[in-house]
Amino acid sequence: MGMPSTAAAAAGALLRFNRVYILPSRHGLGFAAAVCIMLLGAINYGNALGYALCFLLIATGLVSMLHAVRNLAGLRLSALPTVPVFAGDRARFRLGVREEAGRRRHALAASVTPAEGRAPGDRPVVGFSLEAGGAHTVELPVPARRRGWYRPGRALLATRFPFGWFRAWSRTDPGLGCLVYPRPEGDRPLPLHVPEHAGEHGTSGRGDDEFSGLRDYQQGDPARRIHWKAVAREQSVPVKVFGGASAGLALLRWEDAAGDTEARLSQLCRWVLDADAAGLRYGLALPGVEIPPGDGDAHRERCLETLALYEEARDG
Repeated sequence: MGMPSTAAAAAGALLRFNRVYILPSRHGLGFAAAVCIMLLGAINYGNALGYALCFLLIATGLVSMLHAVRNLAGLRLSALPTVPVFAGDRARFRLGVREEAGRRRHALAASVTPAEGRAPGDRPVVGFSLEAGGAHTVELPVPARRRGWYRPGRALLATRFPFGWFRAWSRTDPGLGCLVYPRPEGDRPLPLHVPEHAGEHGTSGRGDDEFSGLRDYQQGDPARRIHWKAVAREQSVPVKVFGGASAGLALLRWEDAAGDTEARLSQLCRWVLDADAAGLRYGLALPGVEIPPGDGDAHRERCLETLALYEEARDG
């Protein structure tokens, strides 16, 4: 159920001269218009100094074109691991940029080419520079609206170096991707469960009878388990963890949720987070897919990944 990868994506994409495009910017068009007017004046009055100044400016513009292209050529772009998010949050794609030509790079701008139907405002632009032989990690936050593997599109690297008269850019696909979990929603309580190991008094409960400690807040944790007194005293947001002899087994089943496919997956995602926060052992049962009871971070991530890739897991 992992994200497909290719050898090219793993090695990264090298920007060569034939993959860099360039066009004049607004400032460049204004510069060209000003030079043309100066050249017409020099021709009209036969001014030799006017000719010399115009030709000098034209040569400067041509050299700036070369520097703009050279500022991008020789860079290698690669996709770095991305932390999974919930649907509706921003996926923070990490793009690695490495300089391999031994030249310092100035005024670079990285972004993601917006996919069809996405608003231009959803495309963040991050500026940075590189030392000769250096590397930089660019973080590009992009809204993730749907669960599953989210591919935001091709990476775009651009520059207006040195004078802003030309914009050079290159698009490539380094293999950016992020796993998007269903959004944890739903108001149904955690399904009833039975204790795995009943005490001598036969106690059964939801695993929240004994306080076992605190842990850092994770997205999706219920507000009722936040240690608000500690929040008032400190900067961190601790969450109460309960467990003990009364901790039992939760069975998270498809038929216990309600609604369409996405609503059921959101409810199951909510239950997985609640059961994990309560310190319970829990299993997940979907049509065609079943995960035996377990606990811990690895079990939680496995359940969330199964929910994110539900159709793919069932078909596979």
